[in-house]
Amino acid sequence: MAYYWVNLGVSYKEVRDFKFLWAPSHTYTASGEKTVKAGWGHVPSIKKNDVIICHENKRIIYVAQALADAYPAPRPESRTYDEWKKEGNKVDVNLIVLERPVSTDEFKHHSIERFNDKCEPKLFTVDGNAAQNYMVAIPNSVASIVLSSIDCTHLGQLKQPSKFSSGTKRRKKRKAIKGGVRSARSNARIGQGAFRDEVLDIWNNTCPVTKVALPELLIASHIVSWVLSDDDEKVDGYNGFPFVPNVDKLFDKGLISFADDGSLLISEHLSVATLNALGIREDTKIAGLTEEHIFYLAKHRNTYGF
Repeated sequence: MAYYWVNLGVSYKEVRDFKFLWAPSHTYTASGEKTVKAGWGHVPSIKKNDVIICHENKRIIYVAQALADAYPAPRPESRTYDEWKKEGNKVDVNLIVLERPVSTDEFKHHSIERFNDKCEPKLFTVDGNAAQNYMVAIPNSVASIVLSSIDCTHLGQLKQPSKFSSGTKRRKKRKAIKGGVRSARSNARIGQGAFRDEVLDIWNNTCPVTKVALPELLIASHIVSWVLSDDDEKVDGYNGFPFVPNVDKLFDKGLISFADDGSLLISEHLSVATLNALGIREDTKIAGLTEEHIFYLAKHRNTYGF
């Protein structure tokens, strides 16, 4: 599954009413040379189940998910005529309309500082506004930051195909989840319910970094963030750590991670002085990692560039 950002201008009503995205396949320069604008190039690459974050006027207003691969299609009749832009590519989508649009102010500074260069083309300009490109391919790190700012009741509508193949090592089948699977996944988003119980049980009610052993002070933090996890991973207790709040925040923002041997990894965007001020030593090493934890940690490191 890949993630994209689309800038909707006057077409936001068309997207809402007809549930598709469309962009020209090419245009022509003043000299008659055929060219493809940077913001159009990703549209034909969209695959079924890819997620597209829809932006309009400094707000995230929709989250779209491709119902099928993108395909060639003529310009929609609802579009203003332009003789050079008849041919294009279309994506039919399932559209989640946000009841409360999310301001880009909630996440743009974090995204610009650390991940803007990893977006293709760049997502934000130097002054913090969304760049004027129709579509941007965004890394998982940016997708996680943006989607985590959206109410989980909306994101529960997204389909997350299982990433595990028959040859992938999995845990033993867990017990039936009380209250139903949907409720468990929603509760897992906020570190509650069966997910929290299992995380704390695996770690004996103890934060592996600080050794704090008061459950009421611990947050069940996903290793692979809830928004990037498939349905099984969302509720898998091995996809979590019981962290005190300061460690949870650093880990959730990708400012720290852990090597397979448990050694603490520190982002270049986090100073050792700040780490120490939060009560964490730079030579911290956690014990008790299983193969399942290591599987998820590899994804966390990859997402945040460790």
